[in-house]
Amino acid sequence: MKWFSGQLQILKSNNLIEWNYKSTVKKINLLIITILLIAGCRNEGHPNLSINEVEWKEYSNEKIGYSVSIPEVYTVQEWEDGRGVMFRLQGNQPMMLIRFSTAEEDEHSGIWYNHDPIKEIELAGLPGHFYDYYHFDGPSGIHTRSYVIPYHNKNLGIEFRTIEIGPVEEKILSSFTLINQ
Repeated sequence: MKWFSGQLQILKSNNLIEWNYKSTVKKINLLIITILLIAGCRNEGHPNLSINEVEWKEYSNEKIGYSVSIPEVYTVQEWEDGRGVMFRLQGNQPMMLIRFSTAEEDEHSGIWYNHDPIKEIELAGLPGHFYDYYHFDGPSGIHTRSYVIPYHNKNLGIEFRTIEIGPVEEKILSSFTLINQ
């Protein structure tokens, strides 16, 4: 009887070990799937507008000192007293942003400052840099292309969150002018 009782104890112990093993494997698999999902939450950008279908309007930011032509379907959302401006497609998708900030502010916001420039550019007649990166807000990220120039001892940049830099974005860039130099 003692032998049987000992064998029963070994079986119970083995079942407990097997149950713990299976439970641990399930947890590890769930963790791997979660990490893959989070790491894979990248968006290549919002679909570009067709240049043939766009009506244009002028947006000016007198406080910072620039003017730019934008598609009429963009709604404008300013923050930080006009230092940040988001342009949304019909109030929803953020298609473009213009930011005016210090290097220290850029470093904390996770925008271009944390990335290496791809090439040198000219924007509004000033030399600057082009950045191509994924901007992450939480677990998801969106492909972002930024054109940044130094302006009044800060950085002034246009960020596009579209699939590519197409004719609409090129027209926006070419229309960008500084009005308080």
